[in-house]
Formats: sequence, structure tokens, C-alpha cells
Amino acid sequence: MSSDKSDELRAHSKGERTRAKLLAVAAAEFAQRGYHNTKVGDIVKSAGLSQPSFYLYFESKEAAYEELVAEFRLRLQTLTRSLLIEKDVDNAELEDHMGLSFLKFLDFLADDRDLTEIGFFQPPGCTDTKKGLASWIGSNIAKEQKNGLFYTDVPAAQIGKVFVGMIDQMARDPGSRAKRIASAKRCALILCRGMSIRQPGESSGPERPRA
Repeated sequence: MSSDKSDELRAHSKGERTRAKLLAVAAAEFAQRGYHNTKVGDIVKSAGLSQPSFYLYFESKEAAYEELVAEFRLRLQTLTRSLLIEKDVDNAELEDHMGLSFLKFLDFLADDRDLTEIGFFQPPGCTDTKKGLASWIGSNIAKEQKNGLFYTDVPAAQIGKVFVGMIDQMARDPGSRAKRIASAKRCALILCRGMSIRQPGESSGPERPRA
């Protein structure tokens, strides 16, 4: 390899590392300060770089923010599509599948708390993220309803919104993985079995075993 080519590759690699560092620091600043209160000066100060360095890679703080949120949503959409239940399963297996879906969402949101904060909890990005997630989950549910896994009397879109609401609340305090596993199982129990211990028309029923 020629010296010029080697120098070019090293410069390219350094540029990629600098850009990645700026994105990581920007995510932390947005998460801590909020989008509107974060300035480019805050980002470069924390990164130990200059403002001209920032503008070599991003047109504005808005551009850096949008890239972070867009990547977060893409990964979340990819995860959601992977959770579609495509085969016929019995009730016990179905509850296990639902529990695993909740757990994967909770693990995903616990993995990078800065990205989760700006992409899922804080405005302005959170509204479109949750709207998108409800739609993606609803699309899965609609296919699963068509395959006979769920009743069709509740619209898939509404179930998607309920699913997101449960994820939202459980993810605010993710705790340990053991805690996330327990939360995921309870969420699946609620969706798959419901809350009532009585069947329609019954005046009483057996007590459900405590989780």
C-alpha cells in the first residue's frame, strides 16, 4: 500500500472516530439537558473539541439530533418486526412469546439510556417514536389476529397503543434484568389472560395464582 493511501485511510478512520464521539457526547448532552437547552458549545466542550470540528461533521445540532433519533427508531422498528409470531402456538406458548417480546423491548430500552431518553421519553422525538412503535406493533398484531392467535374484537391499532403504554411505564425504571424479566412476564399475563378471574356471566370464579 502506498504511503498516500495509508495516510488517507488513517485520516478516514480518525474522522469516523471523531464523528462517533460527537454523536455519543451529543446524545448524553441531549439526555441530560433536553433538546432545546442543549447548545453546540455544550457538546464540543464535553467532547474536548472545537465548534469548527463539530461543523465538519454536522450542519447543526438539529442534524446531529435527527441522526441519533432516526437511528434509534430504525433499530426499534427492526426489533419490532423480528417479534412477529408467525406460527400457530398454544396458549402457554403464546404467553411465553408475549413475555419475550416485552423483555426484548425492555432490554433494548435499557441498553443505551441516553438514546432511550432522547428517542423515547423526551420531546420533540418521543411523540413520533411512540406513534411509530404503536403502528409497528399494531401491524404485527393484525397479522397475528389473521392467523388466529388473538381475538379480532379489539382493533390491532388499539392493542399496539396499549402495548406501547405498558412498555413506556415499565421502561422508566428498568432496574436489573431480573426485574425486567418479572415485569415482562406480568405484562404478558395481563394481555394474554386479562385481569378478571370471572368468565362472562359468572358471579364468581377461582382465584388466580399470585405471580
